[in-house]
This record gives sequence, structure tokens and C-alpha cells, in this order.
Amino acid sequence: MIKNDLKVMEDLTVLTAALINVDKVALLGACRRRNLIAGRMALANFLNFELKYHYTEIATGLNRDRTNIYHYEAKHRDNYKFWREYRELYDSLKASYVGVDNAKMSNEQMVKMMDEAGIISDTTGSFLISFKIGYTEAHIYTHNLDLSLKQLKDLFKSYNYIFNVEHRNSWRFNE
Repeated sequence: MIKNDLKVMEDLTVLTAALINVDKVALLGACRRRNLIAGRMALANFLNFELKYHYTEIATGLNRDRTNIYHYEAKHRDNYKFWREYRELYDSLKASYVGVDNAKMSNEQMVKMMDEAGIISDTTGSFLISFKIGYTEAHIYTHNLDLSLKQLKDLFKSYNYIFNVEHRNSWRFNE
């Protein structure tokens, strides 16, 4: 996404510390208070997932062992899903730095937007579209693949999304 830069990492460290109301020294220190752990994890995962920093660069910048960064990465999905403080911090980092509010899309919001746009799932459809924004995912069955994809792309054009299409008769399809 961007060229890895120590100044960017420094700025994001200061931003993360400010978001959790501590100073940078405390964030990078050895204290294991919950808010500091959330800050370190959110920062490390943001640098890893969004800015494509290498594990070693992140570990050096956060004064941690490289295995901590692997651990943070492994815990990200569950932490994002179940730990509100972590999710809000990660989303704030993303919104502050990238300016994209994708991660805040909830399943309810996605379903509501699709309903309002007239995108409905037809359970007899031949194609399954798995549409994903951040960690929010919707599954839509359709007969008219071109139209459904065009509607989804138009509706969510301001978001970073990914999608996957499967045909019901394919060997890969699982219900």
C-alpha cells in the first residue's frame, strides 16, 4: 500500500497512544494493562494488514519479539469480533490514517443497505456470491449474476470489498 517508513510507524505509534490516553513510552513499555495490550495489538495488526509492514519491522518498532506479532495476528479476528475496545481502536486507527470507514460496517447495516437497494437472495439461484467488507460478510444466491454484481459494486463503491462467486453445480460448492 505505502512504502514502509519509520516516520509513518512513529506517527502511528503516537496516534495509538493518544487514542488510548497514554504516552508513547507506556505503549511501548512492558506493562500489561488491558488498554496497553489492545493498543499494541491494534497498532501491530494495522501495520501488518493495512500497511504491509514486515513482522520484524513491526516487532522492532514496538519493542517486542517477532513472535508477539505472530500472536497478535492470530488473535486479530476473534479480538475484532468480540472485544469492543480493540475493535473501536483498530477502526479509529484505520479511519484516522486510511480514511476508509469499512471496518465499521455491521451485518445489520449491510443487510439494510442491500434490502433498500432491492438486492435480495433467491434461494433457488444458481450462483452464490460471498460479499465481504472488513469482517462483515453476506451470502446472496442469484440467477442473474451480472446484474447482482453490478448492483453490489454500485451500492458499495465507496468501500473496499471483496467477493467470491460459486456455482451450485461446481465441485467446490458447499452448502
